Amino acid sequence: MIHRSLHVALQRQGIRITRPRAAVLQVLEGTAEHLKVAEVHRRAMRIAPRIGLASVYRTMDLLARLRLVKHVHLDHRHQHYAPVTGGHCHHLVCNTCGCVVEFSDCRADGLTRILSRRTRFRIDGHCMDFFGQCPKCQRRLGASRQSAKAK
Repeated sequence: MIHRSLHVALQRQGIRITRPRAAVLQVLEGTAEHLKVAEVHRRAMRIAPRIGLASVYRTMDLLARLRLVKHVHLDHRHQHYAPVTGGHCHHLVCNTCGCVVEFSDCRADGLTRILSRRTRFRIDGHCMDFFGQCPKCQRRLGASRQSAKAK
């Protein structure tokens, strides 16, 4: 259970679990989604209606500094946070709506070994992002193109 482990990890660090932090932890509980801070805030407001956006930003930054969540830089418009899982991450990112799909089919292990040998880096992980349009946006874009042709 992610929430419990985040809660315990913060307590081990001697960090107080304030009401806003508890609300953010509850939002993150069990989610595998990549959430924008605005979405975490929206969901946290259902738990703690007076929680401020700044409190959510501070909590997410704290969790990222402690490596309990990862900051996923997807492009200049969309920045998400995701639960920390393993040594690497892979994403399909929609340039139109910003949705993120994580996938696990990794074929970069051979490249990682080659790069490690060649550069003498100890590579701890990697992140691969592919950008394009999700099926929903493709349909929406296709429909708008069809209506433009009909005019």
